Amino acid sequence: MRNRINNCGSREKSLHNLFFLKVGMPPHSRRFPRIPWQRTSIPDLSTLFHLAPSGHVLISPQGVILETNSTFAAWAGRDRRALEGTLFVDLLSPEDLLEYQRWSAALTSGPAVNLSVDFQGPGNTRLPAYISAARIPSRTGTLDLVTVFPVPGRRRYERDLVEALQQAEAAEAARGAAEQRALQRESLLQTILDTVDVGVLVVDDEGREILANAMMENARSLIPSDGSPTFGGGTWPIYGRDRKTLIPDEQRPISRAIAGESFSEQIVWIGTGQGQMAVSVSARTVRDGSGFRGSVLAFSDVTQLVRALAAQAEFVGNVSHELRTPLTSILGYLDMALEAEVQLPNTVESALQTAVRNAERLLQLVTDLLSVASGSAALDLQETGLAPLVHAAVDSFGARASVNGVEFSVEVPADLRAVVDSGRIREVLENLVSNAVKYSPDGGTVRVRARRQDDSVVIEVADPGIGMTVEEQEQVFTRFFRSGGALTAAIPGAGLGLVITRRIVEEHGGSIGFSSEAGQGTVFTVELPADGPERGLQTY
Repeated sequence: MRNRINNCGSREKSLHNLFFLKVGMPPHSRRFPRIPWQRTSIPDLSTLFHLAPSGHVLISPQGVILETNSTFAAWAGRDRRALEGTLFVDLLSPEDLLEYQRWSAALTSGPAVNLSVDFQGPGNTRLPAYISAARIPSRTGTLDLVTVFPVPGRRRYERDLVEALQQAEAAEAARGAAEQRALQRESLLQTILDTVDVGVLVVDDEGREILANAMMENARSLIPSDGSPTFGGGTWPIYGRDRKTLIPDEQRPISRAIAGESFSEQIVWIGTGQGQMAVSVSARTVRDGSGFRGSVLAFSDVTQLVRALAAQAEFVGNVSHELRTPLTSILGYLDMALEAEVQLPNTVESALQTAVRNAERLLQLVTDLLSVASGSAALDLQETGLAPLVHAAVDSFGARASVNGVEFSVEVPADLRAVVDSGRIREVLENLVSNAVKYSPDGGTVRVRARRQDDSVVIEVADPGIGMTVEEQEQVFTRFFRSGGALTAAIPGAGLGLVITRRIVEEHGGSIGFSSEAGQGTVFTVELPADGPERGLQTY
């Protein structure tokens, strides 16, 4: 030990001085009062250093351990020799490093306030203690003498409590900021919803109202109530297209939305009397990882539009009816002239036949207009064989097909049957076959197929004709629409056939779709329920 102290530059003398500094006595005194005492044997300073009840660690300015006493080494469960030359901070718990560095940086020549830290013992055990230190000058700068006071059983309650309080304060501040942001977003959302010109209603999975915008609230006060079942927070009666028949509860927009159904543009009439309003309702479901959570409904007032369309249909119907009577009379007289026993000059007979063809074409147009204006009609549903209907529709356009160089390929089982209105379904088939022939001016094969598919009957009419562009496909079922190719090729038509066809198919509870490509042809597909429409499930 003495040799090691000499190597460090008279370390025993340094320890001697440090010891007396620790106990508060000067290392030398010129004058001491004479007190009688009996000389006894005093252990050397090195022994006193190592037998001290508290731990002592001498640390260089770089934080390197120069010396520790046996008390500290035993308490820390380390070899005293192995500790020399290591960093003091390596003995501390990682959670205490930052606080220790601040505390160490504030050391002065006087003793520092106690600092509560945890040392790391064997097996990563925690050794709680208080440490104090004095920074003393040395020949090479300064040294830190750190005194360690073990605190058996201490669980750092004070600091844990402070940390818990700090974390709670931070969490509360974060929660407050989150609430503020949520309130700002909610205010912004409400402002946006209040600016749109449609009513917006948000309901949960049980139909309870969560949110309604200003337009929706205004509608509540405008529509009279008569005590009918609840609709969007009010007791509004809801009627179908005839404005008189109440819609079944399960077909109400709110009921459909609560059931998890998404739909678009369901037209209903709400209210009674002069305040009755036509409303277009759309709904979209709200879902998360746990499933259906609610629905968002949008209500648009289409009263004026519906009334305008009704007035337009009434006008078209009246005009068409007025035109049909004289046209029928004209055709009758033309037929009489052609069937007369008097031999007519060839030029006259040819002119009369041209007049008949044009009158028949005009009569067909008037009939289509009347059909569009009249809306839905009662269906005469009967179980019917579809094969005869398909062949009859194909045969009726045989002559026109020959002119265009079109051939037919018909594939329909002889026993294929369905519950339909045979007259209306034949009209559907004739419209589709007629279009297939007309829009195939360069000839080719028109394929007509029908088959049973599960509970439905599927009918396909495919042509190799001029087809349609993407833009034209969006307007296929629009009244009076004619494609650019049809206009260029001067193909006759009024643009009403497909409108009528879709309405008839939907009256049967079916659907119609198509696929088309410009210059490559078109395929129309009709799907009908084999057992007839389910009247109770019609959507108004």
